[in-house]
Parts: sequence; C-alpha cells; structure tokens
Amino acid sequence: MSGQGPHLDAWARAELYARLPITTADRWWLELARAAEGPVLELGAGAGRLTAALCDLDLEVTAVERDPAMLAALRDRVGDRAEVLAADVTDLPAGPPAALVLLATSLLNEQADPAARRRLLERAASRCADGGQVALQVLGPWWLTSMPDRSVGELLPLDGSPAVRVTIEAGELDPWTARRRATLSYRFPDGALLTDRLDAAIVLGPELLDGFDGAGLRLVTGRGIEPPAAPGVDQSVWYLLAEPAPR
Repeated sequence: MSGQGPHLDAWARAELYARLPITTADRWWLELARAAEGPVLELGAGAGRLTAALCDLDLEVTAVERDPAMLAALRDRVGDRAEVLAADVTDLPAGPPAALVLLATSLLNEQADPAARRRLLERAASRCADGGQVALQVLGPWWLTSMPDRSVGELLPLDGSPAVRVTIEAGELDPWTARRRATLSYRFPDGALLTDRLDAAIVLGPELLDGFDGAGLRLVTGRGIEPPAAPGVDQSVWYLLAEPAPR
C-alpha cells in the first residue's frame, strides 16, 4: 500500500519501497507472470520490488513509474534487465501489447477521482493483448471505511526471512471525497523504522465493474487476501483479474 502525501519526502519514500520484500501475497503476481505467454507490463512499478522478481523469471518486462525518486531506485535495481518508462499511468503512451498488465499496488485507490480511475483502466486495457490479462490490487472499501484506530500486521517474505512488522494508525475519513488517510509504520528486522502515509479513495464494486466495462474489460475472478477466498467485507486487499471482453 502506498500514499501520495505531499508532506512526505520523496526520497525517503523511495528508500522505504526499495526495502520492502517480496512477500507470500506476491506469489499470485509471479504465478500469473510465469503463465503469461508474452511480455509483462507493470504499471506503478515504484522502486522495483516486484519488477526485479519478474526479471528473475527471465521475462520481458516493461516497468512504468513517474516519480523521479522511485525511478532512480527502480533503474538502480533492475539495470538493463527491464525497460523502464517514465510516464504517468493515466496518460500511458501507445506501445506494444502485453500478455499481462499488472497494477500490483493500490494505483486505483491513489487516483484523485473516478475520472482518473477510469483513465487508468482504459490505459491498462489499451496495452493488453488479445487473449491477455489485466491483474490489479484494490484496497477493500469496507476495510477502509471501518479501519480501526490502530492495527498491527506482518509482511511475510516469500524467501522465509524475518517478517516486517506493519502498524497502521487510522487518520481522517473524508466523506466529501470518500478518501481514507492513515499512517503506516514499517519495522524491519534490522530495527529500522520507516513511515509512509496512505491517502486512498474508497472504490466500491459498482464503480469497478463500470470501469471495467468502459475500458472493454470483463472481470474474470476476484479474491481476498487469503486465496482462494472471494473478496470479503473485512478484507484489506482485493486481487482482481480481468481480460479483454469479446468483441
């Protein structure tokens, strides 16, 4: 999960995201990428956490990111193993189609308004090959709405190394913009404590389905944070898989 708080130092956020591990929850993205028969396009690649793991699978990967600090960390991490494109995901230039388009962070929740979210889905669909798939993560709307004042969890690295402890402190719930703000603190095994801000739109199911339809996509499957369970009202994260609708 990521935020866009303007008061945060961009380079500090890039440092945080560069340190985050590939987790057991990321297994889904990697399984989809292994099964994809063609290039993978990752939108909102950040500091390259998932990008590097995709490159390790010897896939053809294009990673898109707009933030200069994140771009620097991304390029440093993947080198020439992936094509790195500096662009806004809602204004993605035309390019070759991808067998799999990944929105592996809460990009939809980060967008300013429904129009921006529609543009993001349209751009993702425009770069998806016939027979390809678009996979995305969305923060659970009811979890955002009813977020407890304080909650604690763990990021479990896929390689079995020690967990990263995450503390979430709820902030303002803005009824006019339907956005939830929160503070996320990450305690790493070496003792480092890094903090991020969440500023997330509450995106309900009907908006998602309308967005898919408008982008020429159809929802294939949805699951909650514990596969293969379906998205639930208490789930903090939903994982959705869509494909181009038949013409």
